[in-house]
Order: sequence, then structure tokens, then C-alpha cells
Amino acid sequence: MSGNQTGRIPFIDLLKVILTVGIVFRHAELVGLEGRSAAFDVLTRGMMLLTEVCVPLFFVLSGFLYFHNVPKAPGVDFFWKKTRNRIFSLLIPYLIANAVAFACYWAAHRFAPDMMSGFFGDDWRNPLFIFWTGPINMSLWFIRDLIIACLVAPLIWIWVRYARIWGVLALGAVWIFVGGSPWYNIWFTLGAWAAVCQGDRVSRLLRRIDCRVPAHAAAWCFFVYLYHYIPVISLKKIFGSLLDPAGTGALIGTYLLTAGLTLGIVTGAFVLLKKWFPRLAGVLVGGKL
Repeated sequence: MSGNQTGRIPFIDLLKVILTVGIVFRHAELVGLEGRSAAFDVLTRGMMLLTEVCVPLFFVLSGFLYFHNVPKAPGVDFFWKKTRNRIFSLLIPYLIANAVAFACYWAAHRFAPDMMSGFFGDDWRNPLFIFWTGPINMSLWFIRDLIIACLVAPLIWIWVRYARIWGVLALGAVWIFVGGSPWYNIWFTLGAWAAVCQGDRVSRLLRRIDCRVPAHAAAWCFFVYLYHYIPVISLKKIFGSLLDPAGTGALIGTYLLTAGLTLGIVTGAFVLLKKWFPRLAGVLVGGKL
């Protein structure tokens, strides 16, 4: 999810759009409905299986983009510049999105407590929740872990530079058979390996894929990822209270409507912010506009 318009690869932007839509559909899954029809359960299990790849692929893309065009012997200045850029492109948007979520949850618990019941309890009140067990905006655990991956990027560069693909496989083996290694390290490191060890080849391959994507596609993806969660859980809560769980057609229609409305609401907010408050929009998406 990180990156800017410099050296933009349209096919990567297209992948981000597809993966972002997949994440929204994953979070739109209607949970907590007792007696759901068997046919709908089969459909949702298939959708969960299909979208399981979205976050790992986001980590791969993030690792590749972080190390894209990395020098053969990057110095302290290279990693300091990357870290400084990530403060503006990841950390600040992450903190703002969590602050917005905190305000929404506070308002919901005060004025419409039934809307949030069953989702968060009182954990969102704990200041450490944003950094440790949370974050407050639950879907942003990916951004939090991506920030951590960027902080240890110098170690990842050393690992893939000298251990190469065997280092990536070793991380996978540790995670599978031993445990204790954050699973995202495997995918971010795989993207780092692709950039560090196969960068020119991979870049040429990706640039040869002809596709046309709007210039602000990456900014839209990031905004949707940051702000889709509250609308999607709110819509699920509203529609879930009105549904007959035995009606397969109604369940499918509601599932599609939830995802579609969420994308429409967040996209509308993005377009209006970009038009009326472009500087604010630029800050919210980490300078990707």
C-alpha cells in the first residue's frame, strides 16, 4: 500500500484496486446470523477463500515497492529517507484513521450503543489498543504491521541480499514448523527479494503488461482501506437486523449491497475531499495524490 507516483507501475496499481475491492467484500461477509442458509454459507466460504490472498499480496507489493530501485549497497541515508517518508505515507494516515474511528465509536456508544454491540466491547477505550491488541480501526492491523516491517527493513535487506530466496523459504519454515515469527515477514520479505535480487527482471515484466489505471488509483485504494471498516460493519449491523437468515437470495443481495454501498460511500467521500479539501485529502492518503 505504500509508495507514491514516482516510478509508478500501472499493473501494480491495478492489482491494488482488485485487492482493495477484495478486502471490502471480505469484511462485508454477514457474520453473526444464526440459521443462515447452507447455500449462502457455501458462497461466503468460497469468497473468504478467494480473498484470503489479498493481505499477503499487499505485503508482497509493499515489500517490492519499498525496495524498488534500491542501490546495490544502500547506506544509512537510503533507509533514513525511506523511514522519514513512511512517517508521512503510513504513520500519520494510520493515526488519523484511528482517531476518526475512536470518535465514531465514542459517538456510537453514547448515542446508539446497539450499533457497536458485539464488535468491540470497551477495548477501544484502552489507549494501548491502537498499537498493540487493536488497532481501534480493526482492519488497520495491516498498516501497523507494515510500519513494523518498514522499521526492520535494513535487516530484511541484509537477509535477502545474502540469503536470497533461501532466506525467504527459511522464514516460511520457521513460521510453519516453529512459530514465533510474524507471518507477514514472509510475504514482505518475498517482495523485498523480488526487488533486491530480481528487480530489473520483475520491473520489466510488470511494465510490459499493458493496462490503463487512473493516476490516483493508489490513493483511492489507500483511502478505501483506511476508512471502509466503519461503514461496512455499520451496514452489516443494520441489514443483519432486518434479514431472514433462511432466505438465500436476500442474503446474497444484502451481502452484495453491503459491499457496493461501502465502496460507494467511501469513494464518494474520497472524491469530495479531493475536490473541496485537496490538501487534507493528500495528508489522509499519505501524499499519494
